[in-house]
Amino acid sequence: MTAFGLTAKGGWASEPTQVRVAAQTDSEPKFIAQVGGVVGNCIDIFRAIEKIDPDIKFVGEQRWMPLKRIEAMVGARQLDAICGLIRNEDRLAAYKIPETPLFTVTYHFLVRADDPINVKTLDEVRRLKDDGVILVNGGSGPVATLKNAGHLKIDSAASSSSTNIEKLLAGRGRFFYYRQPGLNSEIRKSGHASKVRILPATFDSQVFYMMLGAHVGKDAESKISQALIKLSESGELKQIADKWATY
Repeated sequence: MTAFGLTAKGGWASEPTQVRVAAQTDSEPKFIAQVGGVVGNCIDIFRAIEKIDPDIKFVGEQRWMPLKRIEAMVGARQLDAICGLIRNEDRLAAYKIPETPLFTVTYHFLVRADDPINVKTLDEVRRLKDDGVILVNGGSGPVATLKNAGHLKIDSAASSSSTNIEKLLAGRGRFFYYRQPGLNSEIRKSGHASKVRILPATFDSQVFYMMLGAHVGKDAESKISQALIKLSESGELKQIADKWATY
């Protein structure tokens, strides 16, 4: 049942409101595939919200989907929420977004290990011109961030980190732009840890939020928002973020 605010008849207690979600591919540590099921930062947040308010039940988080498909399904009312995205103009128009931040990430450049480059600013990257192509996962929030920064050579054709790391090693880009936590995991999964290195500079910091479909009822929206406020005030959201910070 996707009963946004529906109540049972005949005096019985109402069933929990089911909030349909999916596990986002290439998003560790938000969602991590392990033996026995999907775990990660967002899974912990779902369970914490349910503990605060048993009237909310997240379902579908063991089913993997790319972000583009998740967003399309929320737009089609086939899913109800997305955990951990950057808030931008397009998403402010498309979703209901609770004000409580879930966690903060920082963005870094990955380069080939044999590349002596050590840029510290985007201006240095701009000056490289065609020799400064930035690989970034298509459909992710950083695509808009980099485009808005202006005059950067951006390649967002690939939607997965694994493909972009392969492109980096093949010389089809000078940099791969990704976030921490998460970049260490993507490097491990690629099997190319000895062939790449992370530049020490931090190029951006972004706050991630919960996104709720525009169709989600006010009651469900309020329950999730209030639960997140309580989790923030108790320090539990920070504890969850700290747990996955070095993944």
